[in-house]
Amino acid sequence: MIGTMRINVIVASLAGLFTFALSIGNNLLLSTLLKSVYAFLILFVLTFGFRWVLGLVAGAGEASAKTSADPMQENGQLGQNLDMVTPNEDGETLELMKSNLSNQNADSLSDMQFSPLNPPKLVTKKELDPEQLAGALRRMSED
Repeated sequence: MIGTMRINVIVASLAGLFTFALSIGNNLLLSTLLKSVYAFLILFVLTFGFRWVLGLVAGAGEASAKTSADPMQENGQLGQNLDMVTPNEDGETLELMKSNLSNQNADSLSDMQFSPLNPPKLVTKKELDPEQLAGALRRMSED
């Protein structure tokens, strides 16, 4: 971000005073004060966004213009960047990975033999006792 909080306060207070001056002739004092406070708060937050965008633009320009040979000399920049590099894979690591993969494939192929799915068959009762059916119907109609 470019600048300090003082810039936000100055811009927001100027907006609040300007709103108060233009609004006092047409509105009640309470309405004028409320509109001035709203103008102050809105411009205070918008100034943050504007400063942030300017900081991004200026930061990109400075980053491309600056090329430092020793980043440890710039104390202001310490801890600001994270350089993540994966190490080179040496031959031993590659051989270990290959041997583990071949062992797992051989074990998984021998363990996984195909067996068809045999779901249980649906069975319906074809011969139902008429007296039991009538009794169940009576009990259901009573509820």
